Amino acid sequence: MKQILKYYYLYFSTLSQRSHFHKVKIKSLVETIDDILIHKKSMSRFGDGELRSMLNKSNDVYQPRSPELSQRLKEVLSSDLDNLIIALPGPLCSVKIEILDSKYFWIRFINMYGNLLSEYLDPKRVYGNQGISRFYLGLKDKRLSVQILEKLKKIWDEKEILIIEGEFSRMGVGNDLFENAAGLSRLLCPAEDAFAKYGEIFDASKKYGKDKLILIALGPTATILSYDLARSGYWAIDIGHIDVEYMWMLSKTQTKIKIKGRYVVEVKGESDFEIPEAHRDHYYNSIIDTIGTSLDSTSVARGPGQSTHAQNSPRGGSHP
Repeated sequence: MKQILKYYYLYFSTLSQRSHFHKVKIKSLVETIDDILIHKKSMSRFGDGELRSMLNKSNDVYQPRSPELSQRLKEVLSSDLDNLIIALPGPLCSVKIEILDSKYFWIRFINMYGNLLSEYLDPKRVYGNQGISRFYLGLKDKRLSVQILEKLKKIWDEKEILIIEGEFSRMGVGNDLFENAAGLSRLLCPAEDAFAKYGEIFDASKKYGKDKLILIALGPTATILSYDLARSGYWAIDIGHIDVEYMWMLSKTQTKIKIKGRYVVEVKGESDFEIPEAHRDHYYNSIIDTIGTSLDSTSVARGPGQSTHAQNSPRGGSHP
């Protein structure tokens, strides 16, 4: 009870800091997924990190700020493609479904950046909800988490998918998240500063993503890449933290924790990037190409399921 009262004190005592911030219209999590499913839409996500990067105020280690990155994110946010959902954080509209810690985070975020963001947000537009990839930890009702997960899996059901991810993201490794996909291949990109390799990543995405559903987990670079691919006629979804959220869901944790074999940018401390032996061959065989990673010098096939990585291939070990 005391924490709730503290939250409301923070909310009302800081109203003046949000004086020029106008709430935006944002679809529910279910409505956003239905839009993807029914209309086969692509999606560009703007989480707190992407919004800070757009304002050129990000301090994220994994993606340095730059005027070019900021400008491109502004371009995406103001775009209006028929086949692309621009997704924003649901709490920019309402924090009703969020746990208390999440409510604190977002009220402070809006206090700091809300007035600046208002310049770039259209109060008449209805945005998608980027929280579809944040379906577990921040939600009060974990039954909704299960519902969202089931609907998400329908997006790639019996489809050939191309995953474009950072070197140590390893989406789906050691879990059944993509078990219902018809096939899966990976394009590995830099774990940090992926935007520096954007041209190469975009070209490779078009090369390997034809006639596939493209799922991207690459920070702000994914936001821009989904937009550019949608403009080029591809089906691309910036899926963000979905795998990490799923692993947290499976572990039933109530706080953000590290995950063995993965780079979890939001959790500080040393990480173990060793892939469990049971999953190594399957993972390396899914890699179709690499850009700016520690695997670039190894033998990677140019077709799914044809990788020739040896047992002594690099397996993360240390983060660049």
